[in-house]
Amino acid sequence: MTIQYRRATPEDFTAIVDLFVVNMNLSVFTTATDKQVLKQLATLFLAKDCHHATFIQVAEYDDIICGVVIGVTKEDSYKALPFDDEPIIVQIEQKLGLSEQGQQVLSDLQKKESAGAKRKKVDFDNELQFFCVDPDYRRHRIGATLIQAFETYLVAQGVTTYALHTDTLCTYQYYDNNGYQRVDQYPNHLNPQIIHYTYVKSLS
Repeated sequence: MTIQYRRATPEDFTAIVDLFVVNMNLSVFTTATDKQVLKQLATLFLAKDCHHATFIQVAEYDDIICGVVIGVTKEDSYKALPFDDEPIIVQIEQKLGLSEQGQQVLSDLQKKESAGAKRKKVDFDNELQFFCVDPDYRRHRIGATLIQAFETYLVAQGVTTYALHTDTLCTYQYYDNNGYQRVDQYPNHLNPQIIHYTYVKSLS
């Protein structure tokens, strides 16, 4: 299997959203279950991430995007995508406001923001914002290659550590086994059985 790795383009945004929807459990963010509403939620998150990101790389096989890494560092003023998130955010929030499930998403996000404001802050000047490999394409070292590309980029910017968020619905064991230090954990604001973790990795 020959995987192509490249910098993302604005045209990749829809495929990255689809990857997010299919592979991430969005119940950590909302109790809503409507598929269209969940896709709008994913679009909201990724629009913000892509707007701020200084590094976005995708893995592609046979014209299918099967993996992505999105990251940011304060050491680089360059934006990975010429991406204006404001029109997308306004449009999605308006759409969410039109349905009961959509309103539930907006309410849940507000609760998440309130819960987050009360938590201690970890330095997120350098952050792995989103990382995903489609399960159908795993066991080909795609994830390791994407993370290595991000870390090589960070080192070139003079960065020595970076942080990331994950939770018990994701394969957080990957981070435990690959040189990351868990520095914080806390229960999900909607479901205390789900635990969120913050990790930091040293690149020195």
